[in-house]
Amino acid sequence: MSNESKSLSPITKFLFIVSLLLLFLWVIPTMLSYYKNEKLYNQKVTELEKLDTREINSDAKIFHAEVFRIDAETYFDKVTVKSIPNNKYKINITFKKDALPRFHSFLKDLSLNYRVALDDKLIYKDINKSLQVTMIVKPF
Repeated sequence: MSNESKSLSPITKFLFIVSLLLLFLWVIPTMLSYYKNEKLYNQKVTELEKLDTREINSDAKIFHAEVFRIDAETYFDKVTVKSIPNNKYKINITFKKDALPRFHSFLKDLSLNYRVALDDKLIYKDINKSLQVTMIVKPF
C-alpha cells in the first residue's frame, strides 16, 4: 500500500484530500439540511391541509336583511341591519361581554351560513357591560 501512495503524484494526493474535505464539510451538511427542510415542508403542508378541511355549506342562505336579523337575534341581545350604498349592509350587533366567544364563532361561520363577505374592519364599542360590534357585509 505504501508503494501505491508513493506512486501517486503530490497533486493527485492534494486533490483527493480536497475532495474529501469538500465532501465532508459541504456536500453532506447540505444534503442533511435539504432532507430536514423537506421533512419540515411536508409537515407544514399537512398542517395547512388540516386547517382547510371545513366543508363549504352548499346550501348557504342567500342574504336577506330581515332573515339575518331574526337568526342573529337568537344568539345576541340586539341586531340591526341597515342597507348602505354599493349593495352593502351595515350590521350592528349588541351582546354581553360574556358572549364574546359566541360572537367569534358566529363570525367565523358567517360566510359558511350566508352568502356574504365581510367588506371592512370590525368596530367594537364598549357600552357598560355590553359590546356593540359594527361590521359591513356584501352579499354575493
